[in-house]
Amino acid sequence: MSESRARQVDLQLDGDGFLKTMSSWTRSMAVEVAERNGIGPLTDDHWKVIAFVRSSYQTYRTGPPVVKIARHTGLSAAQICRLFPCGVVKGAYRLAGLPRPAGCA
Repeated sequence: MSESRARQVDLQLDGDGFLKTMSSWTRSMAVEVAERNGIGPLTDDHWKVIAFVRSSYQTYRTGPPVVKIARHTGLSAAQICRLFPCGVVKGAYRLAGLPRPAGCA
């Protein structure tokens, strides 16, 4: 990733690495955030989770729990945890452009 691309993402992320404005999310932004967090390369399974997390948030205004992600995507909780080893919130939620959940350390 080039320095200019990294700086561009830095301008869009808060101090915890979450997107400041969900509406500015792009797939390329998700790829950059994944690289910065040691996730990837992003596979179809990653994108399946990211798409569901975004859709669920847009409907319910909260990120879905891993059990709901698993049920919807057909992936097991263990598979999801392997896809996002830093956790669903710091992995899938960040890559999906969701805001940092309240009370999340």
